[in-house]
Amino acid sequence: MSGQIEIFNEAADDYDSVGVDFFTPFGAALAEAAAVRPGDRVLDVGCGRGAVLFPAAAATGPGGHVTGIDLAPRMVELTRTAAAALPHVTVRLGDAQAPAFPDASFDVITAGMVLFFLPDPPAALDAYRRLLRPGGRLAFSAAASYDPAFPQAMKVLAGHAEGPPSPPPGQGPMFENADTLRTAVENAGFERPRLSRYTVDSTFRDRRHFVSWAGSHGGRAVVRRIPPQRLEAAIAGLAAVLPEPITLTTTLHLVVADRPTVAG
Repeated sequence: MSGQIEIFNEAADDYDSVGVDFFTPFGAALAEAAAVRPGDRVLDVGCGRGAVLFPAAAATGPGGHVTGIDLAPRMVELTRTAAAALPHVTVRLGDAQAPAFPDASFDVITAGMVLFFLPDPPAALDAYRRLLRPGGRLAFSAAASYDPAFPQAMKVLAGHAEGPPSPPPGQGPMFENADTLRTAVENAGFERPRLSRYTVDSTFRDRRHFVSWAGSHGGRAVVRRIPPQRLEAAIAGLAAVLPEPITLTTTLHLVVADRPTVAG
């Protein structure tokens, strides 16, 4: 987990800021699926640069409150600064695995592309249920399908990298498909799971732009290990798997479920 924090801390200044549609549209779609209402108290776990947090803040309005937590200090610093004009938004260091808040503190909890990074996602779901008021909603996103060119391109880049790779996020059995996601939220004590799919096309100016984007999020675990003297060869090597112009299509599952109003 500490290695992931370091990677995202390094990536924070460029995260969701290199001119590629990815986290922002996915975040807006998740906030919409969560059906945040005016006055809601919202917790956004693993808030990053605010892709879910800011749409949620717009929906809840000044009568509600949105709290964003993240374990990367630089992410927190930058997102807190971006939210400085919004008194109903708080951004602080916090662990998405086990957020430190009293039970029944929130009407809505959101987790955009976060759960698969956690050491124990089912335990996190249990924690989120306790933090929701009875009848509150959980909304999270998880990968449904990546463009086949994306893992191929990352494999090419890894071939030019030095040093041991960081361990990849443990996807775990709950992320295999829509049925396993539905079962996981039901096993955590949620009811009425609703699953939908949302697709984003990400367009890149060229292969160099792709490498900049890959280094601005979790892909930094690979890009940071490419020595400067090998970077041009790595970019050239992408020609075999990323013909220009480049557009990658990614689809996520959007999962929404309710904490029961009466304990069963």
